[in-house]
Amino acid sequence: MAEGWEYDLVPMPDGRVTEILTYGTGTAGTLLCHAGTPGGLVPRAPFAKVCDEFGLRYVMAGRPGYGKSSPRPGRVMADIAEDMACVLDHLGVDTFLTMGGSGGGPHVLACAALLPERCEAAAALVSPAPIDADGLDYYAGMGPENVEEWKLAEQGRAAVEPWLKKTVAGWGEITAADFVAAYHGALPPVDRELCTTEYGDLMMSWLRKATSTGVEGWLEDDLALVTPWGFDLGSITTPVTIWTGKLDQMVSYEHCVWLARAIPGADLHVIAEHGHLSVQHVYLPDIVEDLLRTRRRRS
Repeated sequence: MAEGWEYDLVPMPDGRVTEILTYGTGTAGTLLCHAGTPGGLVPRAPFAKVCDEFGLRYVMAGRPGYGKSSPRPGRVMADIAEDMACVLDHLGVDTFLTMGGSGGGPHVLACAALLPERCEAAAALVSPAPIDADGLDYYAGMGPENVEEWKLAEQGRAAVEPWLKKTVAGWGEITAADFVAAYHGALPPVDRELCTTEYGDLMMSWLRKATSTGVEGWLEDDLALVTPWGFDLGSITTPVTIWTGKLDQMVSYEHCVWLARAIPGADLHVIAEHGHLSVQHVYLPDIVEDLLRTRRRRS
């Protein structure tokens, strides 16, 4: 494993364990990151670089069902706040910054809403909105692969689990080219091009890690996405910034526009010529710098 990265298992009050991955001992604060769906815990060089630059400690926790994290069937988005509070207590961390993209976005917002005294600032990237978002055409502009998956999730575990198992059946050897071919309808050219770089290899490593013990984590994520989230977006007092690419075909940028309107005081960045993957990669330093600036503004 790359130097400076460490795995650990954190006991939860209900007997579960949560696997975590940390990097660095930065003195400027803790950056709690939430993986996309599906997302495994693997060292990520771009995050190491940005955390070194800004003096931050990186923490990522595997959500229930992923890797060595115990399953938690029936979990909702709000449940992540309790788990993250336990992780932070285990690490001796009081306050934190948080960010996450795609399926990690709603988990970022849950932490912002439910841990307001500890969460100093939050950035939700290319995040889906709640399934019952009033006035949002939920599936408009979304690639057919995501539409198929999420509509199956709306039907419940029995409908979507076989689809997920079939999808990952050959992922032990999946390459970035295989991923692009499988999700061609959800990837604009800028995202397909990014997958031909080192980023593509990194993404494949976290997809393989996420599904190395099965699909339970992915399944629980999908079901949580399409059921009530368990917290009120309108109650959020933590400073929130929303980032999205206008070319996003996995989660239409309109989802992020809706979220920015629903969250009091949220800042919205819609980046032209970028998609679901590229905006998260290219703008990572800007996102982290903005989190630090937002935190300073708050204090």
